[in-house]
Amino acid sequence: MSTLTTRRDFFAVAGGGLVVALTAEAQRRGGGQGVPQDVSAWLHMGEDGAVTVYTGKVEVGQNTRTALSQAVAEELRVPIESIRMIMGDTDLVPYDGGTYGSLSTPVMSPQLRRAAATAREMLVEMAAREWRVEPASLHAAGGKVSGGGRSAGYGELARGRKLVREIPAQVGLTP
Repeated sequence: MSTLTTRRDFFAVAGGGLVVALTAEAQRRGGGQGVPQDVSAWLHMGEDGAVTVYTGKVEVGQNTRTALSQAVAEELRVPIESIRMIMGDTDLVPYDGGTYGSLSTPVMSPQLRRAAATAREMLVEMAAREWRVEPASLHAAGGKVSGGGRSAGYGELARGRKLVREIPAQVGLTP
């Protein structure tokens, strides 16, 4: 049996095509279990109003960082400068299947939009409970919830707590 010492030797034996390897570590970290559906897996609202977004995707020239930041900023109705992306840090981010070049934005953007829209609704509900008003009487814009002469920033409402709620399949997205 010969030793494979070069790529050319390897492909002469294996043939052309794609080689996929799935390790036990990938299985342990959640591979194949589906994408987490809890808001706190994807977003954290800091007390200062900064939004930290978590994704297993990485920036490899396809502009994913900007596109995903824009999607979250639009749904939360915050300036894009308030978004901080944590990408590809497997100790922090949820398992989301990894980076697949041009598929990263079309696959991840809807997930993050739904998470951000759910977070926005949660923040409106927090303000409504605190102010004892109906959520429908409030609106979210500029990183704060306002209505009835009152206003509070997202950070003030969340107080650094995790936003724990399952992301519904249908949530009111920004048109």
